[in-house]
Amino acid sequence: MAKTNGVQKATGLNGYQRVRILGTGAHSTIWLVRDPTTGQTRALKSVLREGEHHDRFLEQTINEYNVANRIDHPNVRKIYEIRRIRKLVRVRELQLLMEYCPGRSVQEQRPRSLLGICSVFAQTAHALQKINENGFVHADMKPDNIIVDEEGNVKIIDLGQACPIGTIKRRIQGSPDFIAPEQIRLEPLDARTDVFNFGASLYWALSGKYMPSLMAGGGIFTPAKITPPADYNPEIPPLLNRLVMDCIQMRPEDRPKTMRDVIGRMVIVLQKELQPSPAGDG
Repeated sequence: MAKTNGVQKATGLNGYQRVRILGTGAHSTIWLVRDPTTGQTRALKSVLREGEHHDRFLEQTINEYNVANRIDHPNVRKIYEIRRIRKLVRVRELQLLMEYCPGRSVQEQRPRSLLGICSVFAQTAHALQKINENGFVHADMKPDNIIVDEEGNVKIIDLGQACPIGTIKRRIQGSPDFIAPEQIRLEPLDARTDVFNFGASLYWALSGKYMPSLMAGGGIFTPAKITPPADYNPEIPPLLNRLVMDCIQMRPEDRPKTMRDVIGRMVIVLQKELQPSPAGDG
């Protein structure tokens, strides 16, 4: 693979034409590509191996493909193909041909209303439930991995850190502002890990504040007193505030057991606390 101004240039695109760069990440570049025959657009993620210390990025890319291949849900980005580009016998580049998901992440643009936030996170909860039902934990749920298009439709992206339920990771993985205590302590991960990551993301979306970091020097877990999001935004209704606080409990056994439980409580919030009043009320 060549580089132009620090951006990776995909070696070959399997018949697709580059349109523009959609984003860059850790040793990766995502391109918008087009099939010149059909006009169909896809996203192509290119991950470059520049040395042995980059092997983990290749491993995450392969993992993302293997997990996404098992998930079929309208709110989870599809991955169609993985290509391995070799130099002699060693893989020097991986390419993922993926569904193109136009829109902006929740991190880039928070929904403006409580109803909008709950709509986005209800779709997110359904996507996570499907991932869990298929035996996996997303393990890196955060606002930057929730893409929302102009119509309010959600796509969950980045399954590179996903793992089978019950996995004990060899090293701490996750985003510091949203990571669950059991991820820091290298304990088994399950659906309640996604519940915590989801709750921490919803906390930020509702309050505009990050929870106190659970990461101290050297990755040591330190319990923290967490201010309820309604203290920052008094418009947050009680049932929604309680749901967030239950999701971010330090002990997994104190959280909702599954995303299905979260979905049920979000439905109640949407029906009882966020429905507009009938015309003429008040």
